[in-house]
Amino acid sequence: MILLPLILITALAALTATAQQTSSQPASPQTETVPASCSLTPRPTKAFIPPADYRPEQLPENFFYIGSEKLWTVIREPMVWQWRPQGPGHEHDLTAKIFWYRVGYRWRTEPVPRLRVTGRRLDGPAPALTTPQGPATNAIMDSEKGAMLSGVYLPTPGCWEITGDYQGDKLSFVVWVEPDEQSGRSEQ
Repeated sequence: MILLPLILITALAALTATAQQTSSQPASPQTETVPASCSLTPRPTKAFIPPADYRPEQLPENFFYIGSEKLWTVIREPMVWQWRPQGPGHEHDLTAKIFWYRVGYRWRTEPVPRLRVTGRRLDGPAPALTTPQGPATNAIMDSEKGAMLSGVYLPTPGCWEITGDYQGDKLSFVVWVEPDEQSGRSEQ
């Protein structure tokens, strides 16, 4: 069980939202760059708390869980992800890594999770989200349990709804994706 907190903290650090904002309110935190038309996923008024053996003792203040025992993930406020265009040599770049959890998921019996991750842009047309590194994989939590890990690439900045589907159990959330100003590459 010592590995569980380490893996979960690592998972939280791997989430690709670089802007920081703390909010204790159940409303969706908006930043100056997020238009009012993009309703980011809010912190729920009634928090979902996963079973104790699936979570660290306490999440950092700007993180929260969404979902149910059938499928959940950890959200970081604000839900702003950085985007870089895929160019030569960057065909496998990711916009984000998402850890998905479910009571009963066992990495030993399902090394390639039956998780399907999709995304659609809500504020305009765009090609579909891709998973450039292949289908979901697992992240081992202990000798039996695990998390499902998906790396996603969003083809354009904008307002995106991301959906995880594990055999009909679905979970969706909305993020704002903005160009990474430090990447030195421009949108193609």
